[in-house]
Formats: sequence, structure tokens, C-alpha cells
Amino acid sequence: MRFNPGLLSVLLGVLVLSSCGGAGNGATSGAGVMPSPLPTLSPTPAGSAGPQIVGYWSDWQQTSWSQVPQGVTTLIYAFDFVSGHAVIDDGNAPGYVTPAAIATLHQRGIKVLLSLGGGSPATAFVFDGDTKDFETNLISVLQQYGYDGVDFDDESGTQATRVATLETLIPATRAALNAAGLGSDLITLAAFDTPSSFGDDTLLAAPGVASSLSWVNVMSYYYNVAENDMQLFASLFPPAKLMLGSDIMSDPGVPLAPDATLESLAGWVKTNGYGGMMIWTVNSITPSQLQSITTGLTTGH
Repeated sequence: MRFNPGLLSVLLGVLVLSSCGGAGNGATSGAGVMPSPLPTLSPTPAGSAGPQIVGYWSDWQQTSWSQVPQGVTTLIYAFDFVSGHAVIDDGNAPGYVTPAAIATLHQRGIKVLLSLGGGSPATAFVFDGDTKDFETNLISVLQQYGYDGVDFDDESGTQATRVATLETLIPATRAALNAAGLGSDLITLAAFDTPSSFGDDTLLAAPGVASSLSWVNVMSYYYNVAENDMQLFASLFPPAKLMLGSDIMSDPGVPLAPDATLESLAGWVKTNGYGGMMIWTVNSITPSQLQSITTGLTTGH
């Protein structure tokens, strides 16, 4: 998604894969603010149409999951890393991520996914090809904490490596979850701004990938071209399983969408049958931003 400010000491020489998906951020840490009551969006079952509000929770901002605001239907924890065939904690949220915290979100009807990778460091997603042991390790982590599935956010290495890794792991993860009796668990993909930006068009066309994914989170953070980006993805993947991403962190180089624009984009998503909106990050969202997104997804305008 974005660089982790808590890992700046290891970011020298990081390969930035895309100006939209891997650009650094200078956001400061801060607790999220609980908004006033909003129209409630019902939790969306896997595979069904939206609207959803999918929020990434960045661990380096160190905000409690008790502050996840009303209206969020799926929370994605960012990040754990992939090292070889192991799933490892990035060490930024000791004590924040617990089975009890996830169980509390479940009581609110919120699904919780584990995101692997992210935009930093360059070694955040390095797979050694040992698919069997990777799946064993991944399922162990998912079951240990009570996650509802996994989000693949590979922004490391070259385009060819990324595509080869994900076209192997996404179908393998679906098969492993099914074999473990976890067929209802979700698998999502963090995609770059356009399908051709870093190989998502090739990836989604690979055997078994599209059918294994519950939905795709599109990192189209430049709001003036977001509708066009989504239409390009909709030619490759069902619109009802596409989430339009909005970066509300004021990251350098990414224009912050006004509240009216967020509402308009969310309304466009609703009217055109897309799956919902993705927020980067839910830690930083303001009540007015969330109100705008929720209103657009509820009313369609």
C-alpha cells in the first residue's frame, strides 16, 4: 500500500514499483476519531455484491481496533511479511493484534483479513517457491488469531517476479483453505492503479487466479482518473468484486480528494454495480470523509 514510517531506517535503496501503489508517505501517527452515527452498511458476505467499506489498518500508526469506526465492513491488517515460505510479524503492533481484538470486531459484524507485503521494505514479500510450507504457515497464523482470510499486497521485486509469485500463491491458497475446511475464508488482492501498471492484467488472466479471489482492492488513488481505472479493471474482473481505493492520508504526490468528491465517487461505485470503496488508511479517516463515503454508497449519488 504505502511505505511504513516505522521502517525508514531500512528504506534506502527500496525499489518503488509504482507511483500510485508504492509511493512513500509522511503521515504522522494518530488515533482515529469515532464519527457520529452513520447509515449502517450491512456486512457483505464473500462473493456478493457491495457496497462495502474496506479499511486498511496500518500497524505503525498504533491505533486501537476499538476505534474502527461504524460503517467499515472489512478491516485489513497491514502488514505481516513473507520471508521465504514463512509469514512473519513486522513487529510494529505488539499487543494490538490479538484473538480477542478480532473477536470483538466479529461481534460488530466486521470481517478481518491479514495483509501480506506492502510497499516497504523491499524485502516485505520475498517468496522462495516452497508453496506447501507457505500455506501451512499461513493457515497456522490465520487460525491462531481468528482472521477471516488473507490479502496479497506484493509490491516487492520486479513485475515478472510479482506475477509469477501471485499466480502461484493465490490459487494454492484457495486450494489449501478449502482442504483445511476454511472454504469461506476470503482471499483479496491489492492491485495497482491500472491493470497494466504492474502486471495485474497478466495476473488476473492466469489460470485459477480470478476464480480464487473474493475481490480486488484497486489502488487508484488519483481521484480524477479513478473511474477510468475501474472501468479498465471491469473489463478483466467482475465489477461487483472490485473495490475503488481512496488514499485519505495526504501522502506526498497523491492529491487528497475533497469530501464532495469522495461522496461522488462512492455514489458512482454504487450506481455502476462495483463492490464498494477501499480506504487507505482507516486509522486516519475523519468523520466527514467516512460520512461522505457512506452517504455515496447508501444513496448512489
